[in-house]
Amino acid sequence: MFNEMIKEICNELHIKYQMLSKNWIIMLEKDNKIRYLSGNKFDLNGHAIGNILDDKYAFYDVLKNLNIPICEYSIFYRENNINDYANECHTIEQLLSIFNKYKKDVVIKPNKGAMGIGVYHITDEKELINKVKLLLETNYSISICPFYNIKNEYRVIILDNEIKLLYKKINPVVIGDGKSTLKELLINYNKKYFAKVDIPHLILKKGEVYNYDFKFNLSRGSIASLIVDNQLKEKISSLALKVTTKANISFASIDIIETVNNELLVLEGNSGVTISKAINFIPNGYEIAKSIYKEAVIKLFK
Repeated sequence: MFNEMIKEICNELHIKYQMLSKNWIIMLEKDNKIRYLSGNKFDLNGHAIGNILDDKYAFYDVLKNLNIPICEYSIFYRENNINDYANECHTIEQLLSIFNKYKKDVVIKPNKGAMGIGVYHITDEKELINKVKLLLETNYSISICPFYNIKNEYRVIILDNEIKLLYKKINPVVIGDGKSTLKELLINYNKKYFAKVDIPHLILKKGEVYNYDFKFNLSRGSIASLIVDNQLKEKISSLALKVTTKANISFASIDIIETVNNELLVLEGNSGVTISKAINFIPNGYEIAKSIYKEAVIKLFK
């Protein structure tokens, strides 16, 4: 969908385009200027800040240094990493020290991961060691953070310090009626996703609450909503704009959590701006996404 949208935009703006690298790269050309899109990344951020946005620990450390409220992260490397930067975060003893620091209730994830892949909530020491070893087989480093009891998660898309879209991610939580199967309840919640997912044949008791996943990824069954309390929306917007202005970020999405204690914290950032799944739940979503991308393409040639 992203590529088709960019093609439409290019045709409207009289920009030549060429698909390269198995359609992963789009070369844009206008007025003897060439610009590139890589996946869903626009060349509007500096190279360094783009890398920082996509590195969970680096992003945390930068925002912490700027006194911006953000979820706490610790970084952990493979045990055979003997570089100086890994000195305090690569042994099993150091891993358990982090685990104890976070009261044995943590979330681990690839440091440069996406879409909730390889993200685990862990409260058991043995499981922690096994999952960390598993992740480090295919990742250079992982991030470890305390488990936050999240009420809601929000995504804010910002272009040149202007908020272009703010929406709430709603977790896949269903309530039993004593008759419907779990699959039926989840399909009613999000048909497009759960119609294709294998779900155990189970009938929930009336009033029984089932949380499909603790993660709020749209790629894992969550849905998006524009309905956000105005006062809360202002606070979320203010926090997100503080991130982009202080860190000199031009185009990105910023994820912010609201804890059960009503605390707002930045969770992570993304240099690649993905709207394709959210538009399935947002009125006129395709047009909204296209207008954001169109403005970004125009800025590429300014």
